[in-house]
Amino acid sequence: MSKEVKLRLRILLAEKEWEQKDLVERTNLTNRAVSDLYNDKTKSYTKNTINELLNAFDITDMNDLFKIIEVDD
Repeated sequence: MSKEVKLRLRILLAEKEWEQKDLVERTNLTNRAVSDLYNDKTKSYTKNTINELLNAFDITDMNDLFKIIEVDD
């Protein structure tokens, strides 16, 4: 088994009771970027994207933004 880093976006949105459009309004991210993040289509994250998410969700610990999961090889 190997490990992958996954964005906890669905959980974070649910905790805030936000929809994707709410995140777009609170960041400089596009609808497409948020949709790709939400649907796990993004394989790498820019520093800007991470900073936008950290600020929008008021996160100070990176472990609150990502989770590590085990996947079958």
